[in-house]
Amino acid sequence: MPQPGAGEAVLATWHQLIDLGSLLDGDEHLAGTARPPLVRLGKGTAEALGVADGDAVTVGTDRGAVTLPAAITEMPDGVVWVPTNSPGATVRRSLGAISGRVVRISVPAPAAAVPAGRSAADEAGVADPLLNSGGAQ
Repeated sequence: MPQPGAGEAVLATWHQLIDLGSLLDGDEHLAGTARPPLVRLGKGTAEALGVADGDAVTVGTDRGAVTLPAAITEMPDGVVWVPTNSPGATVRRSLGAISGRVVRISVPAPAAAVPAGRSAADEAGVADPLLNSGGAQ
């Protein structure tokens, strides 16, 4: 078994019965019954990260990352589970990873508050295309 270092874990992943598979295309009612995507991790791993149930956890590789709520579950330390193909968790596409790969795990930095009446684009100094184009796109 791979040996993860600090801030790392071994990825476990598999498909949920109801996920983003193409057999659900056009059936939003059935798709709406899917389990919510979560990052499952053991108590020791959660304590090492400083997270509790429901806190955001980011699982990443050099290719990308997914951030989902944590669910502390009875499982080995140093292992994280993420659904393979659920909303917000497209593991193969986003991470380029399969089960058994060592991934990075972290707690995302809190988003900076945007003052009332301003947008995130304003705060970043990005021009709003609608304001600069007279409303035409």
